[in-house]
Amino acid sequence: MFKLALCGAIAATALLAAPVGYSSAEAKVYTLRYADIGPPRGPRANALFWWAEALETRSKGNIKIKWFWSQSLVKGKATMKAVGSGLSDMGTIIGIYHPAEFPVWNYANTPFLHSDAWVGMRTWFELRQTVPEIKAETDKHKVTILFNNTTGPVQLLMAKKKVVTAAGLKGLKIRTSGGWTHLFKALGAVPVKIGFGELYAALDRGTIDGTINYTPFVKSYKHYEVASHLTEAAMGQVLGYGGGINTKLLKSMPDDIRDVLVKTSDEYMDVYARKSIEATEEARESLQKGIDGKKVNIYTLSKEEHAKFVAAAASFTSDWKAKVTKKGMDADAFIAKFKAVHAKWTKKLKDDGYPWAPKN
Repeated sequence: MFKLALCGAIAATALLAAPVGYSSAEAKVYTLRYADIGPPRGPRANALFWWAEALETRSKGNIKIKWFWSQSLVKGKATMKAVGSGLSDMGTIIGIYHPAEFPVWNYANTPFLHSDAWVGMRTWFELRQTVPEIKAETDKHKVTILFNNTTGPVQLLMAKKKVVTAAGLKGLKIRTSGGWTHLFKALGAVPVKIGFGELYAALDRGTIDGTINYTPFVKSYKHYEVASHLTEAAMGQVLGYGGGINTKLLKSMPDDIRDVLVKTSDEYMDVYARKSIEATEEARESLQKGIDGKKVNIYTLSKEEHAKFVAAAASFTSDWKAKVTKKGMDADAFIAKFKAVHAKWTKKLKDDGYPWAPKN
């Protein structure tokens, strides 16, 4: 019964994704169902709205996005399989949810690896185009990543207790993911696995004492209502996630439609980086002033304490190298490639500034 229902759902989705009112040879209108993990607010959602509008305008109405926010179509952890099977045409695919399937992409989620959102996204998108092992991970699951995402800097949000030292974490229940699970375990905390959409309730009920978080998300997900302390620990960024499309669907599109989709998706990363950076500053100010009477106290780690956090994360890379080496990959060569590409985009930022910055 389940198999029949699933086949029916996939067939129905294929019809929705197919051009409306045209034969396959005249394919012009694509209504693409996009499954997202979060609500329709915050910098990433705003960038996605820009992307959808630009796609429709540039394709002269031949590409339309039908949104399914907050896991309303499929759960976040099921999005990769849903997109690959055609149950959803597109969706936000999160590498952390698939450590076995995406070990190389998940190196992007190494603590303290990145500081700048734009450099991070551009680095990992270029690596996806030039490193066969990364592309092969998603190809295997019939998914093509059209753009990379970022959370922006990873910070520490605490419900009731201020934490500004490594020692202050001992014994506390902290929701973590990716390389940050390794980090907080090394610091003496108790890592807890909870989906991001469940954080509000977990903080409110005291299921966890705190969580890794991102300043704009504290505002957009209204976590400020249940947490009062944000420590700016600058622990890197979650970069192993992005917008994926069913590969068969992408290849079936006419060249002009596919070209609009690919080029607009590339530009999306610049738009999102700008919105993320600007939203971080705006959210920081709003949280400190208070929203609906709820204020968040914001702290920074001292240089000495920050160094302790960095030291605690050091073994994550060696563990990662051991895992991918067992799969036959030259880990050192990959890391050298990563460093070269990262240096290239870092230099470009230093020399030219952000692509949206005014030019002299």
